[in-house]
Amino acid sequence: MKPWPEFVPRLVATDIDGTILPHGGTVSARTRTALQEYVERGLDVVLVTGRPPRWLPPVVEATSLTGPVIAANGAMVVDAQSLEPIEISAIPPEQVVEAVARFTAELPDAAFAVETPGELRVGPGFERLRTEGRREGLTPDEPPVTQASSVAELLDGADIIKVMVLSPASDPDEMLATGRAEAGDLVSVTRSGVGRPLLELGPHGVSKATALALYARARQIDQADVVAFGDMPNDVEMLRWAGHGFAMHGGHAEALAAAEHVAPPVGEDGVAQVLEALLVQRAALTPIADS
Repeated sequence: MKPWPEFVPRLVATDIDGTILPHGGTVSARTRTALQEYVERGLDVVLVTGRPPRWLPPVVEATSLTGPVIAANGAMVVDAQSLEPIEISAIPPEQVVEAVARFTAELPDAAFAVETPGELRVGPGFERLRTEGRREGLTPDEPPVTQASSVAELLDGADIIKVMVLSPASDPDEMLATGRAEAGDLVSVTRSGVGRPLLELGPHGVSKATALALYARARQIDQADVVAFGDMPNDVEMLRWAGHGFAMHGGHAEALAAAEHVAPPVGEDGVAQVLEALLVQRAALTPIADS
C-alpha cells in the first residue's frame, strides 16, 4: 500500500460501522472532534452507510453531523436531522421478485426481509435469525417490525430500497459470491455485516460510490478531492471511486484490495488519525485559506 497522501481534501466520506464506530461500541471523542474540525473549516463531511434511515439518529447525535446522509448503500439520501428523504432509488418490483426467486432456488434455507423508506418488513423465519449474534453499536430501540406471512406478502406494497437475505447454513463470503453470480444482473449484491451470512440487495447499478459521485458533483467537488473510508464489501466501489480511498486495518479482504491506502484500526481511531494528519498538511499548504 502507498504511504498516506499529501493533499488537501474537500470532501470526507466515511462509512459508519467498523470504520468510525467499533462493532458494539460508540464513536470516540477523538473521532467526533476530527470530523467536526473539517466541518468548521467549511469542508464537506458525509456519512455513507448501509444502515437504513431509522438506524441513523444515535450516530448523528454521536458525531454532531447535520448534513445529508447517504444511507442504504446509496439507495437513499436523507436529511440527518429529520430523516426526511432527499432522494430514493427503489428496486423495480419485477426485479425484486425474480431475485428472491433465484435465491430461494439456490439457498433453500434462505429467509428474507425488506427495507422500505419507512419500515422493516420481515418474512417467515427472518426475525428469529436476525436477533441471533452480535448487535451493532449505537442502534436505536426499534419499533415493531411488520411481519409478512409469506414471501409474496413481503414483496407486495411500498417501494423497496433493500432486500436482506439470511442463509444460516452458508459461509458469508461464499454466499456473497453465489449471490453475485445468481442475481448480479438484476440487483446490486453486497454485504456489510461481520461474520453473518447476510446479503444486502439493492437497485442494480446503485452503490455508495454512485450516490457519493452525485453528491460531490452537486457541490462541484472533483473526484480527486475526495477521501473515503470503509471496511467491508459494500464499501469497495466507494473506495475505488474516491481520489483517496482508505480501507480500515483489519477490514474485509475486498475492501483492503480496493483501497489505495490503509488506515489504522477503528479501535485506534484510525479515521481520526488520518484526518488529523491531513489537516496538518492542509495547514502547511494553505495556512491562510482556512481562516
